[in-house]
Amino acid sequence: MTVQFSDRMDPDTELVNLHKNKRTLMKRIGISTVLVFAIVGIALGVVYHGYPQAALKVINIAYERQAGVELKSMEIDGYEIPYYEGGEGETLVLIHGFGDSMVSFLQTSAFLTEKYRVILPGVLGFGETSKAMDRDHSIRTQVETFHKFFQKLGLKEFYLGGNSMGGHISAAYALRYPNEIKRLILLNAAGLRLPGELPYSHSEESIETEADFDKYLGKVFVKKPWVPGPLKFYLIEKWKENHDSYNLIKEQIRRGQDYLLNGRVSAFTKKTLVLWGRQDKIVRLAIGEAYHKELPNSQMEIYDPGGHSPQYEFPERTAKTILQFLEE
Repeated sequence: MTVQFSDRMDPDTELVNLHKNKRTLMKRIGISTVLVFAIVGIALGVVYHGYPQAALKVINIAYERQAGVELKSMEIDGYEIPYYEGGEGETLVLIHGFGDSMVSFLQTSAFLTEKYRVILPGVLGFGETSKAMDRDHSIRTQVETFHKFFQKLGLKEFYLGGNSMGGHISAAYALRYPNEIKRLILLNAAGLRLPGELPYSHSEESIETEADFDKYLGKVFVKKPWVPGPLKFYLIEKWKENHDSYNLIKEQIRRGQDYLLNGRVSAFTKKTLVLWGRQDKIVRLAIGEAYHKELPNSQMEIYDPGGHSPQYEFPERTAKTILQFLEE
């Protein structure tokens, strides 16, 4: 094969780029192999043996390897906070939403860790974090917990973002510690209230049936993902187990500091990306438009179609939007 060097680039630079492209190709081949084994594992675990928890573990391992992150844990005030960390470069922290876990941004991180050190922490009260219902889970308390977490990691300045409640926490953190945040990323973020709405309202009914589960997926996604039966019933049981604790956390958020950021977010003057799905049925687009209007240095990106969690629905596209914003 003959390699032609451009007039604008010297041969050494061209060869470096070729080497980088080769590494990228090999990484994608490796990713494909991991996903093939993941699919086989899911088929064996779910279809034949009916072990949905094991199937979820296989999926997460595949996504961990794809993203190049490592599972770690840190103790803050006697509570364990698990988190993923991987990649090199400037630090980008992405926080998950209510009822979610640190796996939320795993798929998106596969396209971010080549350029950034990515940290995906668990929010106390959710996922695999320590559960203690005698603890306060208000937004301000989560902010202070993360402040200790970031200090222990040695972070001085970093990029911060989150989805839904994670976006709410991120916005509140940026207001409280603006000098630490280089840029802010809000994906379908809660935290603002419009007339006729009560954010974090009490849920009378849990997700009890397959129909309830499908209805909930319809609120989160424009195009609902296929979920195997055994895995669906496992997730339903987990949601039923957490129903009361979730309502308690919602109450703590409503009564706590930083519940509503209306009239306050304008104090954060650094660049902010407001990313939203037009068909979001949980935190509607009008909230995103309100954030964009109040934040003095914001830009807005709307996915149409798009639901409540773009990092799940469009992981690569979401990563590209974030990268473009950070590298402007």
